Amino acid sequence: MAPEIDPLAGVRASAAGNVVRVSMPPEVAFNLDSIQKVQRDILGKLGCQACCSGWDIRFELERDFLVDRELNIRGRGL
Repeated sequence: MAPEIDPLAGVRASAAGNVVRVSMPPEVAFNLDSIQKVQRDILGKLGCQACCSGWDIRFELERDFLVDRELNIRGRGL
């Protein structure tokens, strides 16, 4: 008996390479003008400012922080 073929296997595999993670501080994420600019700029870097087709864009709040010797805390991306 031949093994059963999963018709979505190729779709899942190709989609896995199209994940884009965007981490931002709350000051950006909760400001409509800022988040729209971020989205427009990210889409531009992906090829088209008006289209996210084919991309799995995951916007998330920044959760990585750095602490210096003086105990100043800043976001890792800054």
